[in-house]
Amino acid sequence: MQSDLKALEFDGIRRILERLTFSPYGADAARNLEPAPNLDIAREMQRAVSAARQVVDAYKLPRFNQVPDIRPALRQAAQPGAALPASGLHNLRQVMQTGLKLCELAGDFPELLARINELKAPAALVEVLDKTISHAGRLREDATPALDALHKQYHQIRQELEAQLKARMASSDMAGMFDENSRVHWHGTRAVLAVRATHADQMKGVRRGSIGGGRDILIEPIEAVAHNNRLETFNGQIEGQNQIVLRAVTDEVRIHLDDLSRLVDAITWLDLALAAGQFSAALNASAPALVDEPKVVLEQAYHPQLLLQFQQKNITRLVPLSIHLGDGQSMMVITGPNTGGKTVVLKTVGLLVTMAHCGLHLPSEGNCIIGNFNRVIVDVGDKQSLHNHLSTFAGHVEVLKRLLEEADRHTLVLMDELGTGTDPEEGASLAMAVLDELANRRVHGIVTTHLTPLKSFADDHIYLCNASMRFDHASLSPTYELEFGKSGLSLGLIIAEKNGLPGELVNRARSYLAHIHAVKQKPE
Repeated sequence: MQSDLKALEFDGIRRILERLTFSPYGADAARNLEPAPNLDIAREMQRAVSAARQVVDAYKLPRFNQVPDIRPALRQAAQPGAALPASGLHNLRQVMQTGLKLCELAGDFPELLARINELKAPAALVEVLDKTISHAGRLREDATPALDALHKQYHQIRQELEAQLKARMASSDMAGMFDENSRVHWHGTRAVLAVRATHADQMKGVRRGSIGGGRDILIEPIEAVAHNNRLETFNGQIEGQNQIVLRAVTDEVRIHLDDLSRLVDAITWLDLALAAGQFSAALNASAPALVDEPKVVLEQAYHPQLLLQFQQKNITRLVPLSIHLGDGQSMMVITGPNTGGKTVVLKTVGLLVTMAHCGLHLPSEGNCIIGNFNRVIVDVGDKQSLHNHLSTFAGHVEVLKRLLEEADRHTLVLMDELGTGTDPEEGASLAMAVLDELANRRVHGIVTTHLTPLKSFADDHIYLCNASMRFDHASLSPTYELEFGKSGLSLGLIIAEKNGLPGELVNRARSYLAHIHAVKQKPE
């Protein structure tokens, strides 16, 4: 399904899910989450999210340390002759261990993932990595017999050299040249001594730098040069063998690239599902019924972000939404005051339908049924654009053109202030023609309006139904409740007076309004 995600502020849902993921794979999936291409995939994800909710409710949500991103390493390994560093190979093993942990979880909750075998690491690769990479993420010194022999010789020479230099430091002619706790230092692979700067000229050797802000001079004694040269030779041979081993292990990785890619995909799926399960628990949400017929039934449903704000006590009141689109009356015309919450209704319906097609749970106190829609088209807010030289009305016309190109029976249309931005009578006439066309195509949707002719038009149209946002006349404030079968009043003058416009000015406006109504009612 395609949806106008920006207009519905869907990025807010993405950000919440991203914060709940445990891996870079799930985080990327959350950042790029879109409705599934078809209802079967949405249902599969929904089953996974429902299973994830069971995991959360059972307090069995797994905890992971930082999961590394191996995708760059897999791309590098695909190149013949490549040699991944030991740290990269260690990351591969960590991800395979993550897969095994998730495999145990998916075994207990089968609907989390149908392809559970994709979480299992290739046994041959595991064996190779265990033989060559240490738990600290370094290449093992005994990874091969040749490497083992080189390391043993290297360590023997190093120990002999350290013993020789320690003895030299303890000799009587070296007295006063070193600190009491002085030791053998290493400058790269070369052994050096830290000699007090005041005595540095007394030692024959090669100066390699200084420490302690110049207090001590690092000197490679002349008698250590030969041993250090041997160490450097062995170190070069070890590095050469390391590259041979790393290249051979990378060749093994290349053999299993498809398995590792499927493992990453499986972890991505589970990470997103588990994040969605946590989101469901936070909202006390549930899975809507996904049906093949295009329809929308919401019973006591909430906008998820408004619900979270209410839970955090950032807002003091939250009114649930109940709505039914389908079964003959699939296009709703909502009227009422500007402050009544009409736009919130549009965004709530659009967002919940989009979330359902992503496989996500919906926050509601009753049942929810979401039908099969191919696209959700949203026209909310002022379309005026200085950059594109569009007036508000021209901006709405652009949306109408797209609507008439794309809309069909499986389209959900959500339009705010249909027909506004031009002469009210012309706007109402255009809106009626648009609604007629949408009715002929059996399009589902909601439009909001202030235009009086559209209220009676909806009453007389078999495919349309009227609704309004209730207004408490006693307190002169909106209730944010949707009332079906009844058109609403704009109440602009009442709201203007309540919000501080002078009473004398508002009364004068009422006189003008009465005159306008009288003129319209006169026969021509």
